Amino acid sequence: MFGAGAMERYTAAVQQKTGLHAQQDRFVGQFQGLPGSARIQMVGNHAGAFRGDGGLFGGLAGLLGGAGGMAQAMTGGAFFMQQDYVIELPGNRLPGGSLREQTSLFRDHTWQQRPAIGPRASSGVPWIDQRYEVSSPDPRFMAYVCASPELGPLLGRWPQVNLSWEAERVWLQLIDSPARITSHFGVDAQQNGDLVLQGMWLVAAAARATFAR
Repeated sequence: MFGAGAMERYTAAVQQKTGLHAQQDRFVGQFQGLPGSARIQMVGNHAGAFRGDGGLFGGLAGLLGGAGGMAQAMTGGAFFMQQDYVIELPGNRLPGGSLREQTSLFRDHTWQQRPAIGPRASSGVPWIDQRYEVSSPDPRFMAYVCASPELGPLLGRWPQVNLSWEAERVWLQLIDSPARITSHFGVDAQQNGDLVLQGMWLVAAAARATFAR
C-alpha cells in the first residue's frame, strides 16, 4: 500500500467500503443512509506534554530525525493517532450521554477522552456497567440505547471506547499510539479502509440505537 499512489488507493478503498468521499481533511457523505464523517490525524502526545516529555514539539523533532526519529514517534509516545467518527442527527434533541473507558489510579484514560456527558448512570447491561463509565443527564436514555442488540457486539470489539451522544450527533473518538492501534486492528485494516469502516459502523449503530424500536 505504501509508495507512489498509496494515498489514491487508500482514498478509493475508503470510498468503496463506506460510501464516504475525501473532502479537505476528512471523509464525508452518507454511511448506511446516515450523514457522517471520518477524520484520522496525528496529534501531539498530550500525556507526554503534561509530564514534560516534550509534547508536540518533541514529537515533531522525533519525526524529523531527533532522538529515536520515526521509530520513536511510531512506537513510543511522541505522537498519537486521533480518529473521529461522527454521525449527524439534525433536528433531533437527544438528552445526551457517554460511554468511556474506566479510569483509575493505575490506568488513567482521562487525557484520551472527551468530557463525560451528565452524571454517572446505569446502562442496565451488567457487562457494560462493569467495563465502562456510563453517564447521562437522563439515565433512561442510556438504558434505552445500550439495549440495542446491534450496539453491544460492536462496542466490545472497539478499543479505548470514548463514545458520546450529543443533541444532534453521535461521536466516537479514539486517541492512542500508532503501535497500539496497529496491535489491535492490524496493518492491513489501516491501509485498506477496514478501520474506517469499523469506526463508522460502530458510531452508526450507536445512532440507530436512539431510534424507536
